Amino acid sequence: MSFREERVVTLASQPHAPGNEPSSLTVDESLWPLVVVRIGRNLTAEDVEAYLSARSAHLRREEPHVCIIDTRQVHMPPVQLRQRYTDWLRDNALQLRHWMLGSAYIIESPAVRMMMSVIRHFAAMTTPFVVTASLTPAASWAAERFQEEGLTQAAARIRAHYALPSS
Repeated sequence: MSFREERVVTLASQPHAPGNEPSSLTVDESLWPLVVVRIGRNLTAEDVEAYLSARSAHLRREEPHVCIIDTRQVHMPPVQLRQRYTDWLRDNALQLRHWMLGSAYIIESPAVRMMMSVIRHFAAMTTPFVVTASLTPAASWAAERFQEEGLTQAAARIRAHYALPSS
């Protein structure tokens, strides 16, 4: 898929009982090689599997990319979902190390911050990462990663899209 094609995939689980927000997960590939993932409040096993399927497809492209993962709405996911994600990271470690230029996590909750740290530790993640509280510094970091790797067009598109200053 060329960078000019826009692709936003909303992965949503089945509707929940009234008063309980549906869980959703959005994978935005419109700025490829930047992937922006927004995780909803009530993450389900179906959401995690859909997300991992989308991430597996990104790795199959065999192209360098950066992922911004926005977890600001996430409450602590159940242990089985955290374990599934950790297992996927471990199973795909070689491809992630080769094609992932880095991850920017947008995290406000101290509990979620600690959870991500533990997951990265147990999955032995070796790719660069940053943790921020908002999208602007995450996007700026992603643009810098592309710039450092010589992907100047990707860096320029991200800076233009998010109205970031040039480096």
